[in-house]
Amino acid sequence: MKNITKSVTVLFLLTSVFYFSQQKSNALVNTEWKGVANIPTPLEINFKFGTDSVDLVYQGMVVEKMKYGFTSQGELTLLKLEGNSPCNSQDVGIYKYKTDKDVLTLTSVNDKCEDRKTAFDGNNYGKVQQTTLQ
Repeated sequence: MKNITKSVTVLFLLTSVFYFSQQKSNALVNTEWKGVANIPTPLEINFKFGTDSVDLVYQGMVVEKMKYGFTSQGELTLLKLEGNSPCNSQDVGIYKYKTDKDVLTLTSVNDKCEDRKTAFDGNNYGKVQQTTLQ
């Protein structure tokens, strides 16, 4: 019985470590950021990050859906899934990202889609605080 208890405890601890390391490694998951993107003129937009995709929202409507991930160097990758931009769905954008307090900054490393690069490069986005209804 002691062995079973020890095994369950070890399994629980390993699962917890894995879960929290995944959460820490992806600081963007389930967050929302608001700011201005040059699409091609400056427009106020929101980025809504899920677990592996991000919605670009303008006036309450999703205008672009992108898959996101991270390079081995921790840089953000963006790949168009659907939307109105002229970006090719095979052109991966690579961005350094920084979250400092409640500000997200994107800096282009390499993006074949010039329109996406122009829209996002160097911009700051403020974190939208999630509210819960009771």
